[in-house]
Formats: sequence, structure tokens, C-alpha cells
Amino acid sequence: MEVHDLVTCQYLSRRFLDLCRDDNLWKLECFDASRAESRRKRQRVDPTNTQLHTLRSAFNQLSGQPSQPSDPDDGPRLSAVAETQRALANWDPSYGHENISFYDEYIHRHAPISIGWLSMPGDDPPEATGLGLIQDSDSNPEHLAASLDDGSVCIWDVRPRDTDSDLSQGRIVGKSSPGLLSGGCRAGQSREEIRAIMTETGAVESVSIDNNRGRGYFAQNSTLVEVDLATLQVVSQEIFPCPVAALSQSRDSSLVVGTNWTIHIHDPRNKSKSAVDPSLRCEIIGGPSATHASLSQPGPLSILDRAEDESIWIAGRFTHLLNYDRRFFPRILGTVHSGGRISCIAETPRPYVPRSLDLLQNPSITIADVYAAKTAHGSTILAAGEYKGKGSLEFYGLAPSSSGSVITESYRNRQTAASTRLLSVAAHGYSTVFSDGDGNLKWVERDGMTAIRSYNINEAVDPPSFNQAQSTAQGPDEPSQGDIVQKMIPLRPSGGSWSSKRADANQSELVLKTGDGRIGVLGFGHNTLYTREEKETIVETTEQRERRDAEKQYRETLGRALQSQADEVRFMRGLGLLG
Repeated sequence: MEVHDLVTCQYLSRRFLDLCRDDNLWKLECFDASRAESRRKRQRVDPTNTQLHTLRSAFNQLSGQPSQPSDPDDGPRLSAVAETQRALANWDPSYGHENISFYDEYIHRHAPISIGWLSMPGDDPPEATGLGLIQDSDSNPEHLAASLDDGSVCIWDVRPRDTDSDLSQGRIVGKSSPGLLSGGCRAGQSREEIRAIMTETGAVESVSIDNNRGRGYFAQNSTLVEVDLATLQVVSQEIFPCPVAALSQSRDSSLVVGTNWTIHIHDPRNKSKSAVDPSLRCEIIGGPSATHASLSQPGPLSILDRAEDESIWIAGRFTHLLNYDRRFFPRILGTVHSGGRISCIAETPRPYVPRSLDLLQNPSITIADVYAAKTAHGSTILAAGEYKGKGSLEFYGLAPSSSGSVITESYRNRQTAASTRLLSVAAHGYSTVFSDGDGNLKWVERDGMTAIRSYNINEAVDPPSFNQAQSTAQGPDEPSQGDIVQKMIPLRPSGGSWSSKRADANQSELVLKTGDGRIGVLGFGHNTLYTREEKETIVETTEQRERRDAEKQYRETLGRALQSQADEVRFMRGLGLLG
């Protein structure tokens, strides 16, 4: 039966619903529609395939590797069934004993994509400068907290949809007074002054949420502001010697703070530091000789704080990944050379399967070997960045050892990832998603190379809005031109499902923050995200319309100028005039 017929049969009865949701059935549908399987079928019928095998065999002989059969006459050929089984095992995105719903996976891979943009408060909507996810005790998402360029903190409801009601989703449930993060509400600063303070450093990882204590940490310039998320009041502030460039996610009520030149472990429960004048450089008797780590090169952009082995990984504009251990901080344990400049690092709690274990390219590898690699202990660090003007997607396999986790395998995709810098990366379900400088979102298999699908946030014809007021403020049917995705947060845990109520099959799963300060929720399916019954209308004045048109024209002009500059740099580098 065709996919459309399988979906239709689900409505006949409960028995047909169970039959048409069978995981084995949808696993084969996902496999047959995958690009990996399409490429394999093309190679089987391609008359030049024999020549390619001959060239590969000759290359292996020259490099000293064992020669592989180049055509059917050179050795025993697998049966069609055995070859398909190896191809299926080679593609299978599941690791170990993961319980994948391949029906949801098919929706993830093939259903239409839609983005609902969160409404911003006020008649003159501010822009978001940072983003963090508030979770409950079961690690399910409840609310979304963001710092805005007017110095306020705003909270939205992003709980998963269920069959009872979805009218509360996407609504603003809390908003602090403007200038809370910059002190403008007390100092009487103007809106322009507050905006300059909030956007001066341009840090993307500027919000960290402590779900255990109900606190949020917001970085603006050199100050880290601790806010009570229940009352939206400032609890404490700490000033660092340099502008804050990145924050890690809070763990055990502490977080790692990276400034342009230093790395700090910030623990708000430790109040002893307030007894020492920060302007005095002295050694505390009976205490640590250093409270921070100094960087030889500026520019940390992303921090990964791992609870499994107490390790801290730092990446940024330098060409190495820095590894620290909380137990021996600030001594550095080691570095990993990347060669690229990393914008974002993330982690997936699954081991990295090296490309040498490819069942289709290496006939000596068995399915049991691949299964053993997938069930081994370890995790994978995902990194997105730029290498010589092109996007670089990098995987680093971590394996436990007596001295902590060590990197055993690595893979860098610098050919097919993107033609521009990668900005963000995340483990999304059973695939990897990353964004680039052209506004593209791309999903790839866990091998980091095989494409699944892509989507450009600037090509949406009629982007759905969370309410009519937000659509009117941004202009009807006029998506932002040349926008990019700076940060992504998966709502559904990687490889997991909602532990509470049964989620809608079209549940949105990815929160986006764009370069224009918009916040959206990306989902899969035909249904409009977070539809509302009530509609609000706001009459746009002539002055507001002229201002919006002028801002839109400025963004388009700036985007074309930046694109022209990037093209010129790539052209000059191709001529060998730039290093």
C-alpha cells in the first residue's frame, strides 16, 4: 500500500490503527525513501559502477590496503536479500535498544515544515537577545525564557500539545519591566541606551536556566544577572573582568561563564567571593590560587559542561577545542585540534560510529560489528563552524577512560555541509540538524554526511503566526529577508518522547532564534502551529508602516552588502590571494 493509503486506513478501526502504525512497516518506508537507499539503487543500475569499483581497487592496491572485489567476476556476490539487509543495518538510525517510533520518524523526514513565530510584547515589539528553556522535574519543556533588547525578561508557554486543549500554547505568561537586566528601570536610561547595552557583545549563548532553583542567568556586557523566574526580580549580579561571551547550561546550581579572555565556574551559592575586593589581586590563604582560567586567544562562543566525567569543553574563534576538568580547574587537561572556528558545540548521548564501519564500502565488516559499536559506552560531541570560508560539521566520539572521557574518533564534513559558515547544531530526534549563514536548516543522518532534508526560513510563503497582532507587526505575508538561525533548542529530548500526555503527531520540536531577534517554533505536519480561536486586529498607522518599510529596506541592503563581501572573500581565496 502507498503511504497515503496507510494513513487513511488508520481511521477505520483501532485494529487498523495498530496495524498501520507498525514500526517495522514504517521503518521500511523510511529506509526506501532515504537518500542513502536511493543512491545505492542508482549505483546498482549505473553501467559505470564497474569502472568505479576498478578504480577503487587500484587505489587500495597503491595505498597498501587489501583489494576488494571490483566486479561480480572478481569474487562471490551477495544475494539481493543479504545486500538489502546490510544496507538497512548500515542506514538504521537506532542505537542499542532505542525504541524508535518510525511513524513519527517518517513525519519528521517527509511532512511539510511550518514555523510559528512567537508574539513579542508591546506595540513596538523588541528583539530577543538570548534564549533558554525552562523544564519540569521530568525534563519536559514547560516555558521559554528570553532576554529582550529593552532589558526585560519574557516567558512563553511551550508545553506540548495534547488532545484536550492547545489554546494556551505560545502565549506570554510573564514579562518583567523594561531595563531589568541593564538597570535602566532604576537609572532612567532611554530605550536606545538600554538596547546598546543589551546588544553590544552580540553573544548568542547568553541565557542559562537553573531548573532546580527556578533561576535564570542572563549575560549582558560584563554583568551576569541572576533572576527569579517566578517573580521576575533580580536576585544578584556579578561583574566579570571582560565582556561575557558564552554561558554553559546550569548544572548542579552552577554554570561555566566564558568571557573574551577568561573562563570562570560560577556558583551562586558561594558568597565568600563577595568578601574580597575584586580590584585587589591577592592569593586567599587556604583557598585556591586561581579562580579562573586565562585564554591565550580571545573568543569563546560555546561551552559544554558534561556531568558524566566533570569535563568542560570550550570552543570558539580559536582553532582548538579546550578541555578542562572541574576537579582540577583551572588547569587545562588537553586540546583537540579542529582547524576551523567553531560557532556552537552540543552533545548527543550516543557513541560515534566511525565511517570505517560502513557495511556497503567494506565487505569484511559484519552487522554484529556495527551493532557492537552502537551499543558501546560513550557519547558524541557535535560542532558547527567554519573552515576556509565554508561550513564545517564535526563529530568527536568520546569514550570513557580512567582519566575521564577521551576522544577516540572524529569526522569533519567540510565538503557537503554548506557553502557558508555554520551557526548552530543540535541532536534533533534521530538525526543532526544545523543552520548556516544563508538561512538554511539542514538535517543529516548520524553519519554527518547523508542528507535527509533542508528548509530555508526565508522562503516561507505565508509563515503562520501565533496571533494576528504579530502578523500585522511584521507585515502580512512578508517574512524577514535574509534572516538566519543563530540558536536552536530541541523541545523533545534527543531520541526520546513526551513522558506525560500523548503528544500530537504534528508536535513542534525545535525552537529557533534568528539574527533579527525573532523566536519561532518549528513543527512538522499540515496543521498550523498553535492556532487560536480568538483574533486580534491592530490598525497600523502611516508612521508605523513607513518605519517598518524603512527597516525592511535597510535589512535587505545590509544583507546584500554582506553577501557581496562574502562572495568577494571566497573569490579572492580561490585565487590564492588570501590565507
